[in-house]
Amino acid sequence: MSFIAKLKLDGEEMNILHCAYRFTQATDGTGKPTAIPQGGSVTLVIESNGNTGLFDWMVSPTQTKSGTITFYRRDNMSKLKTLQFNDAHCVDYYETYDHNSESPMQVQIILSAKEVKLNESKFKNNWPQ
Repeated sequence: MSFIAKLKLDGEEMNILHCAYRFTQATDGTGKPTAIPQGGSVTLVIESNGNTGLFDWMVSPTQTKSGTITFYRRDNMSKLKTLQFNDAHCVDYYETYDHNSESPMQVQIILSAKEVKLNESKFKNNWPQ
């Protein structure tokens, strides 16, 4: 089965080329959890479009954004799942150009979100106000 993914942010929709997110929980030597779950980090690679909004977000130490990543089944464009992030900081921005690539200009960003919702399941970081 083939999939596509779209990022919706600030009223703009962007094509996602790669997406990764992870949640972890520290364990002891027996594998028993010893700490609260941690997460909220989302890594995205998107097609560059000339807009500097993502760069502006990265260089602002206080700016947060909320958005959605939707994964679709390519055969009939039905929604597989949605990852929603709220109060996210852009903590890493890396733009590349490769003349020989099918997608020659790409932007990789890493987001650190206060809250992440995967379909109906919610994770919230306990950040101070």
